[in-house]
Amino acid sequence: MRESLARHLSTVRVTAAASLLTMIGCTGLIDAPEPTKAEVARQLWVQKALPALRDPAANCEVCHGGAAPRATVEFLTGDSELAIRDKLMGFEPAVVSIDAPQSSRLLSKGQHEGPPIVGQQKSDVLEWLQAEKDASAEKPGPGQLGLRTADFTFSVCTAGAPGTATCPINEIPLDSLGEAGEGIPGAKITFVVQAVGSGLYLNRLSLVPGPMGAYIDHPLFVAIPADTTKPAIADTLDRFFNTKMNLMATATADQQQISGGTAAFVNFPPDSKLAVYFKDAKAYQPETGGPMGVTGCKVLTQFETAARTQLNTSCGGCHRAGTNPNAVSALDMSGVEAANATNACNQVKLRANLTDIPNSSIFVVTTPGYANHPFTFGGNATNFNNFKNAVTPWLVAERDAP
Repeated sequence: MRESLARHLSTVRVTAAASLLTMIGCTGLIDAPEPTKAEVARQLWVQKALPALRDPAANCEVCHGGAAPRATVEFLTGDSELAIRDKLMGFEPAVVSIDAPQSSRLLSKGQHEGPPIVGQQKSDVLEWLQAEKDASAEKPGPGQLGLRTADFTFSVCTAGAPGTATCPINEIPLDSLGEAGEGIPGAKITFVVQAVGSGLYLNRLSLVPGPMGAYIDHPLFVAIPADTTKPAIADTLDRFFNTKMNLMATATADQQQISGGTAAFVNFPPDSKLAVYFKDAKAYQPETGGPMGVTGCKVLTQFETAARTQLNTSCGGCHRAGTNPNAVSALDMSGVEAANATNACNQVKLRANLTDIPNSSIFVVTTPGYANHPFTFGGNATNFNNFKNAVTPWLVAERDAP
């Protein structure tokens, strides 16, 4: 309060001569102080973003404002406009990303029980989030991903098994994060990366703890283009927004997998560098227990009844353990034929785009006529559509699961 008052007073100090001119009728000599970036952000929330979320085209408050009987994600509640903003900004799991506004779950959720935010409503919400990002440079706010790795130059897998000279395992160290240089001693993010089309596929994606273990909250992958005049590209799905991992130093390889161990970044240039942002990253936290926040398969029963047979028949010949090492490295469906298909469900889900299901990579690369994948149903559109129609209901259920 005192700082605001002092800042206001400092902007309206005038000389004695100016004061005298004002007294004799000269007006307009003293301009009102410019609003701060935080004030601009608040104005955009009240004038644009909140009305957009309340617009009948989106009508987000029906489910997220606490009124609907099935409301489970009440991030639009509060007794005032700014109280609602505060609830949204601090909601867990995070639905807004200040460091990467376009990746905010609020915007990338797509069709679910309610409609997606699109058109002018999306533009208004994004304008507000960008203003919040600008304001966060002055004073960090809730939801900000304040820690990041250094830019990392990765090596692409071109052939062979992971860990060989032609298929290296990349390691992003987590020893030093952010401006303060604090990090997780000895910990690292590891992965194998393949260039497919205009994007990148990461597999064997893991958090490897150091001697003090490792805890991470909300990792966000960002591509740094080779052309330094171009802006960084954040994961548009913000797929790990709800991921928290808390590993002891003795964590097994299965426990180290980050949400199934694979991720497809279709808009990351193959010649870019990578950086990873975190909401929080530190040594193992004893009070919170072991691995948590797994955001893999949510509706396993639906996967097993609707999708598994088609996936096993069409894809299992290459993508199961003991078959094609390159195919398994790209997408490990091991267990798709087993009684418990959790691993396969997790892995396949990470090849899906739940905001645009028809354009999920598992459909795109198997489309008859697609040149960059060895299996495209022999060009038979009917067999491809049977596959797609069997898998899609499960993906819809995953998208709509709370």
